[in-house]
Amino acid sequence: MPEIELKTSGVTSVIRIGRQFSLPDLSMDRIGPDRFVVADSRVKHIAQPWIAGGQALFLPATERTKTLSTVLRVIRALLRSGHERGQPLVAVGGGVISDVAGFAASIYKRGIPLHVVPTTLLAQVDAAIGGKNGVDLPEGKNLLGTIRQPDTVLIDPLILAHLPDVEFRSGLAEVVKYGIVKDPELLDLVERRIDKIRQRDPAVLLEVLTRCVCAKVEIVSQDERDEGGRAVLNYGHTVGHALEAATGYRLRHGEAVAAGMHAAGTIAARLNLASPEFLERQRAALAACGLPTRIEGCSPATVLRALRHDKKRAGGKHRFVLAEGPGKVRTAVEVEEPLVRAALRTILA
Repeated sequence: MPEIELKTSGVTSVIRIGRQFSLPDLSMDRIGPDRFVVADSRVKHIAQPWIAGGQALFLPATERTKTLSTVLRVIRALLRSGHERGQPLVAVGGGVISDVAGFAASIYKRGIPLHVVPTTLLAQVDAAIGGKNGVDLPEGKNLLGTIRQPDTVLIDPLILAHLPDVEFRSGLAEVVKYGIVKDPELLDLVERRIDKIRQRDPAVLLEVLTRCVCAKVEIVSQDERDEGGRAVLNYGHTVGHALEAATGYRLRHGEAVAAGMHAAGTIAARLNLASPEFLERQRAALAACGLPTRIEGCSPATVLRALRHDKKRAGGKHRFVLAEGPGKVRTAVEVEEPLVRAALRTILA
C-alpha cells in the first residue's frame, strides 16, 4: 500500500494509505504507546483502539467547535493528564478535529508530536494533509491558525464505509477540485467511475485517495507557507468560505466549495479565460457527485460582506483563483466587485 512522504522545512510527514492502516497495531512503530487522543464524538468506535486504557477528549465535530476556546480546552486536558512534551497527540476525526488538535499540538509546549487518523473523505483528501490548522472568528473562517505538519497521517478507505452520504458527497468537492487544479486524469476518473466512487468501492477509492494525496503533497512540498503555488488549492474556497460564514455554517464545507467553484468558473468564463464548455463540464462533474451549484437562503450582499474578510484580499480588492481548464489555473486574479456580484447571482437562489 502507498506510503508517501511530504518533506518541508527539514520535516518529513509520512502519509500511509491503505486498508487497516488506521489501526494502532500497524502504526505503533512511528507513534508509540503514551498518547493522548482527541476525537470526534461520533466516531468513538474508531477512536477506541487508540485509547486502549489511556486518556481521550471527545468533541462535537461541528464548525462551532473551531474556536480558540476549544483549543484551550484541548490544552487544559493535556495538562490535566500529565502529558509530557515528547508524548504524541492523536487526532481521530474529520477536518474540524484535525484543525483544532493540530492547532493545539503546534502551540502546546511549543510543539508536540501529532498523528492524524482522518475519518471523513474531506479530511482524507485535503484537511489532514499539508499542515494547515485553523479556527474561526465571528468575522470569518480560519482567520487564526498555524502551519505545522503532522508526523503521520493514516488514511484508510474502509473507514468511509459508514460515513453518512451527505458527508461523503461533501468530500467529493475537494476531489473534483484536485482534478481541475492539478490532475486532469483524476477528473476523468471521477467522470468515468462516479458510480463506483459513490458506492465506496475500496479499490476505486484507493486510487482516488492516492491521486489526491500525491497532488497535494507535490503542491505543498513546493510552497508550504502558502506564499505562491499553494494558492491553487484555494480554488472555489474564496466564495466557499464566504458562503459558510454568511449562512452561519449551516452549509457543509464541500457544498459551499462546489458553489464557490461554479462562481469562480462563471467569473473565468465572463473574463474569457475559460470556455462555456469547461464551465458546463465542471458543473456536470459536481452534479454527478451530488453537489449543489446553487444555494438557497442567502443574498449577494451578505456573501459580499463575508468576502471582505477573505485572507487573500489585497489593497481592498477581491482576488480569485481561476481555472482556464483542467490543469490550467491562475492565482491572485483581481476581480472587480460588479463581476463578483454577477457571479454570486448565478449561485444564489
